[in-house]
Amino acid sequence: MTRPTPGAAPQEVPTDSAADGVPDSRTPVTLLTGWLGSGKTTLVNRILSGTGGTRWAVLVNEFGELGIDDRLIVRGDEDLVELSNGCVCCTVRGDLVATLHRLRRRRFPWLRRRRIDRVLVETTGVAEPAPLLRTFLVEEGVAAAYRVDAVVCMVDAAHADRALAEPAAQEQVALADLLLLNKADLVDAAALAASRESVAALNPLAEVHVVEQAQVPLERVLRTHAARPLPELEARPRRGHDVQSVVVRTARPLDELQAQLWLDACVRTLGDRLLRCKGFLDLAGHPYRGVLQGVYELYTVSAGAPWQHGETRCSEVVFLGRDLDADFLQRGLEAAIAT
Repeated sequence: MTRPTPGAAPQEVPTDSAADGVPDSRTPVTLLTGWLGSGKTTLVNRILSGTGGTRWAVLVNEFGELGIDDRLIVRGDEDLVELSNGCVCCTVRGDLVATLHRLRRRRFPWLRRRRIDRVLVETTGVAEPAPLLRTFLVEEGVAAAYRVDAVVCMVDAAHADRALAEPAAQEQVALADLLLLNKADLVDAAALAASRESVAALNPLAEVHVVEQAQVPLERVLRTHAARPLPELEARPRRGHDVQSVVVRTARPLDELQAQLWLDACVRTLGDRLLRCKGFLDLAGHPYRGVLQGVYELYTVSAGAPWQHGETRCSEVVFLGRDLDADFLQRGLEAAIAT
């Protein structure tokens, strides 16, 4: 079940490799977001320096915003920097899709016979990450070649309240799979607790790690977060600033067609109030869980890991957005239950 770009022809979206045991050959992607001054540059340099043997392609808007460690740079031109560890950094001055296709074709002068293992997309501090995530979910050719393993958001603990007053910063937090509350050494315990509460209210699903100078085990940043089990959450809405989360669930299997109609109605009715939806669906007659990923009016449901023998099957979906009606969402889910 796939929700394509409105008005476009339906597209095949690759299913999760866990469903059939076939390795997922798509290039993994990490999206790194965070408000101005949150520490993204420091983390990028840590990733490039600390993942030996992994060839990264780092896509940024401008090199000046990235600040690659001079010791890593071998050579560069207007659009590309080659690093001593086999990685490259590429500017995205125009269409991200064109850059990704160019990367896939490996038309960089020194990469014709070398592969790229992973892609890191570093957004500008004021950018909303949803358009980027949407590109990887549904853009023709991109979804078949790349998969987003995680959306990582850095938050400056010392200035969290000021940053989170900005709608774009709220969306960065709300769409993240992993939140890094950075610069914890610059605030006292009370301020740190308040910042953590603020980001958790915006996004109760994300893992939160409190760090100093972006010192976080890189395996936590680089592992796949998109298909992990949902934590136990209260069903009632939780609000952070003007973004809220609503969790709906049912232990009864869903009819696949009715579930699609429900999701179609959600994105159509909520419109631009909906930022993201994600979760798992127990679809009647299928041995695997359906993995739901949605951004704005677009969503995909792909085949995830099989339900294990004796495992309690259920459907759990979280909606992140503004002015969400929890009763409307729960009633819609229950209307999709198979009879």
